[in-house]
Amino acid sequence: MAILPDAVRAYEQELLQKADMLALGLKGLRATAPERAAELLDDIVARLEVAIGRDGGAAMVQPSVDGRGRAEPRRLAPVVVAARGGGADDIEDFIMDILAENPVGLSVQDIVNNLDEAQLDIKRKTLVVRLHRMVHAGKLSSLAHGHYILSEAERSRRRA
Repeated sequence: MAILPDAVRAYEQELLQKADMLALGLKGLRATAPERAAELLDDIVARLEVAIGRDGGAAMVQPSVDGRGRAEPRRLAPVVVAARGGGADDIEDFIMDILAENPVGLSVQDIVNNLDEAQLDIKRKTLVVRLHRMVHAGKLSSLAHGHYILSEAERSRRRA
């Protein structure tokens, strides 16, 4: 059975989107714990290198070199597979990731600051509504007005 080129391109695009989400998460973590963000980046890079193996890199898209001599990965043209509702899932995933890194929870302002650092645009009022919906969905808990943590169910799911 042959793999269709469109399926390969769609999968490549999905991997790049996941890399973008990792970058956003690392940027948010860097705002609160820069040393831990650097360690995590090193760990991610090491895992990726193991996954492809030293000789596996030849099959990947070769990086181009910019004018300063740095290797810059060449990006493929995006393939739209399915449109999602304005990145809502990405914002919720990011919120849950930063709350997972902060077991005592965060205030709405702390979450706003992390979203700003990650360059994820959302109005504060919209964020508050989203947080309330995440509480009702069982993803988050609110210990005090305007202070959120991961729910026990979500924390357990992440440990598994």
